Amino acid sequence: MRLYFLEPEVSGGHGEQTIYGTEENVRNDGISGQVEFLHYEFEGWLGDDLIESTPTFIISNNLKNKLLKSDFRDYKLEDCLVTTSDEFEELYPNKKLPSFSRFIPLGTIEIEGKSFKNWSGHHFSLSLKGELVVTQKALDFLEKFSIENCDITRLKKS
Repeated sequence: MRLYFLEPEVSGGHGEQTIYGTEENVRNDGISGQVEFLHYEFEGWLGDDLIESTPTFIISNNLKNKLLKSDFRDYKLEDCLVTTSDEFEELYPNKKLPSFSRFIPLGTIEIEGKSFKNWSGHHFSLSLKGELVVTQKALDFLEKFSIENCDITRLKKS
């Protein structure tokens, strides 16, 4: 199985209304449990449909709608608050953002360098550090959308 480590565009970060999880949330939900509710504040945006702010990811409604119609089931979607910073408003006064949803991979994996181990077998997985790993099938799907600013590294089994 070919697996890829994705480093999506970072267009901002956690806004002030983000609610952080407890240690119990992390025990139950893994690293994604560090954030109970995500407020993503854009500072810029190069146009990608998949965005990161460790350990969280958001996807555009366009990607979300196609994902919901796909065969993939190893992820969870949640509502999130998306706002723009003053800097964003100054740089892009006429830019309209699409709607976004929080994307939470349900698989788990361990990554060390360009190697992986203890992969759960899911198409979308998160490492203990919040790194996104996808299968070839998932990458082929994502490449139908704008992910031009996403760094993609092929992983080897260790």
